[in-house]
Amino acid sequence: METENKKIILAVDDSLLICKQIRAALADMPVFLCEAHSGREALELAEQYQPDLILLDVVLPDTDGYQLFRRLKEADKNNASIIFLTSKDKDEDVIRGFSMGACDYIKKPFAKGELQSRAQAHLQMKEQRDELDRQNRELRSNMEKLNYLAFRDGLTGLYNRRYVVGDLMDDIGRSNLEETENVLILADIDDFKNINDTYGHEAGDLALVCIANIMEANCRKHKVIRWGGEEFLIALFNVTREEAFGISERIRREVEEFKVFSGEQEFSCTITMGLHVYGNHEGIEESVDKADKALYYGKRHGKNQSVWYELTEQAE
Repeated sequence: METENKKIILAVDDSLLICKQIRAALADMPVFLCEAHSGREALELAEQYQPDLILLDVVLPDTDGYQLFRRLKEADKNNASIIFLTSKDKDEDVIRGFSMGACDYIKKPFAKGELQSRAQAHLQMKEQRDELDRQNRELRSNMEKLNYLAFRDGLTGLYNRRYVVGDLMDDIGRSNLEETENVLILADIDDFKNINDTYGHEAGDLALVCIANIMEANCRKHKVIRWGGEEFLIALFNVTREEAFGISERIRREVEEFKVFSGEQEFSCTITMGLHVYGNHEGIEESVDKADKALYYGKRHGKNQSVWYELTEQAE
């Protein structure tokens, strides 16, 4: 392709003489030059070539160069630098051009060396700017990956305990509570050691992933956290107590009914879940501790059930 490995310059001027002078000035540079003699042509070529540098006349037969500047910027997907070419040299004209975002202003008639050196300088600056933008995008991408890894469990893809320390409090704080509440559920797979001992640790990992998927499928508006080992913390936002218990029981039943296949073997799991209404006066640590007490009350009294902390207080 004629534009391959070349910087692209779009010259916009209705004067054939000026265009000839531009061609002569840029002839020794490794650039691809395209010419437009009207605003309409300029927009078409800008869309087609996405130039690196635009040399823009202020006065055109079908539009004002300042108006065209805005339209070119809208069509520009390559962050092109724009130099105004004009016979106007009043201070207000120069200020207007720079205030709009032009990178330079060259008065006509211009010397060959002047146009060449300025075009070269702005192409180099754009190349440096593009490289900086690329590095920034790469840095942001790497930061997003690091943040994901920092707050996600490697096996299940769920949030990990660092999320609780970092962002869970913010999520709870954003909840708009009137007739609803925030509820924490601490869930534990029953007899998980027996699963590992009987079917192997790979089968145990598979069970963790399957259960994590069931929880996330039932908690799309909420947050599911791998608390550690075979424990999960579920944060339900803006729910009634009836809704929270319904979600807990739905997860519990789906886990119980789900068949895990490992090789030629098949098994199922059950989970026990402790629920507690989050209290702002308590904080996360105390609220999780109360959900934990409800969980182990359920463990001691038959497993495979959902238990409210508030009810265990009355029972004990």
